Amino acid sequence: MTSETAGAGGGHLAASEGAREKPIHDAPPWRGAIGGPEDGPYPMRFEVEYPERLSRWKTLLRIFLLIPAVIFWVVLGGLRQPAQLAGWIAVFLRRSYPSWLFAGLTGYLGFEARLGAYLALLTDRYPSFEPAGSAVLLEYDFPAPGQLSRWRVLLWKAILLVPQGIVGIALGLAWLVLVVIAWFAILLTGRYPRGLFDFVVGVHRWYYRVVGYFASLNDRYPPFALAPDADPAERSTTVIAGVLGGLLTAAAVGAIVTVAVLAAQSEDVELRYADLLAGDVPGGITYDRFANDRVVGVRLIRGYDEGPSDAIPDVLEPGPGERIVGFEWLIGVSDGKTEIERDDARLTVRLADGTTKTFDAELTIVGGREAPREIEDGQLASVFAAFLIPDDAQPIELRFRPEFARVGGIRYTFLE
Repeated sequence: MTSETAGAGGGHLAASEGAREKPIHDAPPWRGAIGGPEDGPYPMRFEVEYPERLSRWKTLLRIFLLIPAVIFWVVLGGLRQPAQLAGWIAVFLRRSYPSWLFAGLTGYLGFEARLGAYLALLTDRYPSFEPAGSAVLLEYDFPAPGQLSRWRVLLWKAILLVPQGIVGIALGLAWLVLVVIAWFAILLTGRYPRGLFDFVVGVHRWYYRVVGYFASLNDRYPPFALAPDADPAERSTTVIAGVLGGLLTAAAVGAIVTVAVLAAQSEDVELRYADLLAGDVPGGITYDRFANDRVVGVRLIRGYDEGPSDAIPDVLEPGPGERIVGFEWLIGVSDGKTEIERDDARLTVRLADGTTKTFDAELTIVGGREAPREIEDGQLASVFAAFLIPDDAQPIELRFRPEFARVGGIRYTFLE
């Protein structure tokens, strides 16, 4: 049996008068490990000493009093993700947590637990950097070396915890409501209603069980319970959670892929290139975005291919073997605004050897001024995009992808 740390992260739970402080190291190091007893309590303890009286003025000003501790927590939190990643890598390679990394991560979680308890009005003792003497106890049993599972790290645990996350949303909403009720109760009576106190503490306990499991501090699936003496979830519960998590994850991935595919689709318009040069073009396209009540109308009105010189800015000078082609849109916006960027338009041409090549716009002008420019609410603006292409190139496709359009934008295919 190793002599490494048996528990970490919470320090001592401040004892009531005449009682002995609970030592941090009195939990056997094998408890909660994969090879340990399956009928023992969950290998994590979270407790908060119930306060008989609470300060009204500290409760009233709690948010302001928390600012220094929150700043420290945010700064320290920058190290949490790298530490957790290092822990996952260590578990995957060695099937065990380095004791120093375990102590550091659980120490951070211990400070976070003291901060959270203070925020939830569970204690008037300011969250200290040291756990000794705190009214809040958070301990994780150190897992037996070589016993943590490689295949459960990160991905599988994330899937298993999907049902826990759904439960967590409901618990989080209840936590918020009850803490607000407790705030008023403390201001009026100076006491935290015991029933509310036990429930809020239970929510915190549930949260740190889930966090510890996801971080691979242990491999015992957290129970769907708030009680301090709850056992790890039974195997059947874990299997059901895995099935539900897998189904919900697959559904979410499918929905994301579907949305991405739909968003990547383009609005397709076919027209003859000669008709475009002559100004004979089809009707425009209107985009209606209900999320911000914005309507944008787009109409391609003309193409220029070595056409009227006043349509193409003098700042563009074609090089040897090059020519300038340009395209003009009218864009109108109502109930909102949109921005046009220089690279919103791309032109694909067929070269003399039969290959194709795509060119970004060399210059984009919006309402007489160079992009990027915004088109304001109620404004109708001309947008002109100019390209430098080889003399022998034949335009075959024009894509216009402004920010208001879907990812695929508008695709104009030029027919022979």
